[in-house]
Amino acid sequence: MSEPEPPLQPFFLVVTDEDHGVFCVEGPMTDDAPWRAAARHVLDRPQRHIACGPSGPDRDALAAEYRSTHKIAGVPPGSIVRPRG
Repeated sequence: MSEPEPPLQPFFLVVTDEDHGVFCVEGPMTDDAPWRAAARHVLDRPQRHIACGPSGPDRDALAAEYRSTHKIAGVPPGSIVRPRG
């Protein structure tokens, strides 16, 4: 008998709107597939440029690192794209 999979650890995901120069940190989540699908749906429109990633276990640290590295402003979660559901 195989051992059960360990529970997935929650994480946070950066979603970036490259057109408006902003990002948000979504989560916590254990599966980023709904967010990536939502971003792909938006990308079907040629005028939008949305990117997902990086991810990490700490919302504040992830936001601070991304803001510092990319020099763009953060916006509230759900401001850029939301998964369908």
